[in-house]
Amino acid sequence: MASPRSVLSKTLQSITVSKIRELESRHKSYEDRKREYVAKADAAADERDRLACLIEAVKELYPPAAKDPGLTNLQRWLDQSRYDASIPVSKLASFNRQLRAQLDIQSRKLDMAHLYSRLLTEWMEQPSIEPLGASADDEDDSFEVVVERQRQRLSELVDKFESVVFKPLETDEAEIRKFLDPLFPDEESQKELEALRKKMADTSTAFMSEAAPFTEESLTSCIKGLLTEDILSDEKQAILRDFLESDVAKSEIADVLNMRFSDLKQWHWDAGKDGIRVMPRRGLNGKYRVWADDDILQMIFVQYIGIRLCNMLKPALKTFMEAVCSRDLEGHRAPSQAELERRRFYHTSSGSCASIEARRKTDYFEKFFLSQLPATQTSLFDGDNQYDDDDDSDNNSDDSEPNDLSAPQQKRSGIKQQLLRHLTAELIVHRLRGVTHDTRDGPGGGVALVQTDLQWYATGLSHSTVYAVMKYTTAPQLGPRIRKRGVPMAHASEKFTGELVLFFMDLAVNRETGILLYRLHDDIWLVGEPQRAAQAWTCMESFAKVFGLDFNRAKTGSVYLPGSSKTDQTIAKTLPTGPVKIGFLCLDPVSGKWVIDQKLVVSHVDQLKKQLSECKSVMSWVQTWNSCIGRFFSHTFGEPAFCFGREHVEEVLNTYQSMLRRLFPGTNGKEGSVVDHHQTNLPPTQSKNMIQTRFSISSLPDAFIFLPEQLGGLGLRNPFVGLFLLRNKVTKTPEEVISTFLSQERESYLSAKKTFDGFTEQILRRRLRYIWAEDELTQQQTVIPDSEMRTFFSLEEFSRFRERQSSGFLLTFLKLMGTLETEEIALSREVETGLREFLASESVVRLDSEKKWFLQLYAKELLEQFGGLNLIDKQFLPVGVLAMMRGKKVSWNMVL
Repeated sequence: MASPRSVLSKTLQSITVSKIRELESRHKSYEDRKREYVAKADAAADERDRLACLIEAVKELYPPAAKDPGLTNLQRWLDQSRYDASIPVSKLASFNRQLRAQLDIQSRKLDMAHLYSRLLTEWMEQPSIEPLGASADDEDDSFEVVVERQRQRLSELVDKFESVVFKPLETDEAEIRKFLDPLFPDEESQKELEALRKKMADTSTAFMSEAAPFTEESLTSCIKGLLTEDILSDEKQAILRDFLESDVAKSEIADVLNMRFSDLKQWHWDAGKDGIRVMPRRGLNGKYRVWADDDILQMIFVQYIGIRLCNMLKPALKTFMEAVCSRDLEGHRAPSQAELERRRFYHTSSGSCASIEARRKTDYFEKFFLSQLPATQTSLFDGDNQYDDDDDSDNNSDDSEPNDLSAPQQKRSGIKQQLLRHLTAELIVHRLRGVTHDTRDGPGGGVALVQTDLQWYATGLSHSTVYAVMKYTTAPQLGPRIRKRGVPMAHASEKFTGELVLFFMDLAVNRETGILLYRLHDDIWLVGEPQRAAQAWTCMESFAKVFGLDFNRAKTGSVYLPGSSKTDQTIAKTLPTGPVKIGFLCLDPVSGKWVIDQKLVVSHVDQLKKQLSECKSVMSWVQTWNSCIGRFFSHTFGEPAFCFGREHVEEVLNTYQSMLRRLFPGTNGKEGSVVDHHQTNLPPTQSKNMIQTRFSISSLPDAFIFLPEQLGGLGLRNPFVGLFLLRNKVTKTPEEVISTFLSQERESYLSAKKTFDGFTEQILRRRLRYIWAEDELTQQQTVIPDSEMRTFFSLEEFSRFRERQSSGFLLTFLKLMGTLETEEIALSREVETGLREFLASESVVRLDSEKKWFLQLYAKELLEQFGGLNLIDKQFLPVGVLAMMRGKKVSWNMVL
């Protein structure tokens, strides 16, 4: 984790330090004056004088109380007691205790504010040390051995990088054309190809002829986009942020880059006399990759051009693919004309309603097709193409009004989570093919799911392949210079060239098999009937061979579920071997359900334990915990959904329980507790224990650990709460959801059959004439012989094309893919009132369901000890530093 000094501006640090010093001074002054008043009250002659002294203390030490009607009432009752004996001494004594408690509440708030300032000071002063990665098998290794092992692996990575990028991989343009040309066998597809080429040529020519594309606005979008990519050092991120704040700097940069753009044909990648320095750097996922340390202006220049080309490429390829996309190759899933006519006769409807197939194509083109290509200049930073689900911000605020206590938390799933649910629902749908209510207990239809990844794709992409594909589509040829192979990873130019090449893999698989290829850049999945899936994989292998690509065999695998058929050995041998994994989920090859890979979880938990122990401050410990527990594990376990069922939620809960017990061993029922375990005498590797040990604090409220920063807490994430907010909403298993649909389908069938059985001969003949003209009645005899004309078609035929003809099946499909609604915690009247009062003065704060959970859990403690729901008054919270801290992402320290 980078030093906070590299994150915070000097001005903000100075302001924060001044605020902390002012707080310390006020804290000391308050306690000194409080002791004086309490001593004076203790020495008073009677309860009336004690009460008068304490009223004066509260007014002086806590000015807001002077406006409190309750304090005014106490003063009036005190005055009354001097004359009226009906107010007993015991009542005055209770008032005295009340005021002493109020003074103690303010002391506690200042104590907490003082503690917070010390925690922040510790965090800001921690050294900038980036720990080396570790793994579970490093447990007993000395530090020197770990360092040497890591250096060796980094050296191997750099050697591999150099062996790839400086050795050209030549592919054959003629072979590439020979592979692509058969994808357009008819006049219609060739016409669409020519339209694509013309569109690409026209839009790129228009862009290249722009006089001054670089403006302050376009630079702002470009820089913001660069800052979202995990490709910049902290220093260069700081420089870009400075650019964002300076209109003068952006204006000057625009002038320079417009001059370069005006002479683009003569531009070359300026690498300097020593070339561009490359270095291995760890990303947020803990993996080291080799990055080019490019000049900032050159990076902005290339990035902007790349973004604009992506913006042109995406709509052009989408329009083209929609025109040529084939889905009727899925055999019996597409009804023939005769089958449509039979359905019209028996059921009046040909099935032209909303359907799974229509939704499947819509989702494919709107969500997954070329999803990593930015559609606009703002796509990179507005979340339109989020892939890794690695937003570790704890600011999960909802979109509701801040004062709406009943509004549920709104959470937008990342695209990988959406894809996971889509693939899972597709597995269920495919296995339902050929199944009716009467055969629901059988094994169902066959399905196969294939997963793969391309080895060193961006780094090793053949330049000759890039040029051949650009030439084929007439895309602008702005390929890299000097470097013999590959393009810089995560840059817009890599998105442009990489997606353009792999688009033709999408196209080839669809044109040959009818299957839709789900691809998040070079991570690829497909799901379909086993024979089609095997054909698709064969097509992908042919594509890779011609285009100079290699599959990463460690990330390639398949699951083949034959269903009611016997396992076809030809198919089994064709499909790639290896498990199918997404995050920590592994697809069981027997049940076809996702299960958590516990061995993989253990290795990451051991790494987390080591990484937590290396944190140099409490705040960095909390930040590391929240990033790993709040983001990494929650995403890699899969977001709870109806297609996973209640058993998935239970498995995740049990896994978290095992994880915490491994992280925090203990006895007497306290093992696995992130709170109770802190109070033991074990080494200070947990937040509460660290605080008590480092800052000599004997008592610390549990609420301080979990309450959000806005209320004066550390905001430590609890992995169980989010799941318990959803758990009760899963009332059915996926099998029960499907069973309900099959029952409804059978009811619809019986209702239609009853209607048909009541038709007269005259009505049946009228239906025939409606479907076939007089001169086509011989064709009718072939489709519906006289022997079948009065017998309603079977339930199997009624349901055969449900994916294309049943709106009810679509609703079931959408339900399976749906995520769970939050079941809000019931807030007591006191908490609801206190929360409204707090939010009334904090219009920018939004508290999500998890935070409300903790507020209600600790409400009694908060109200009694702190007089409200916030531990620290807003004026003492260093909100600027907190915002900066929460904006800094944490990376895993995993070994290569």
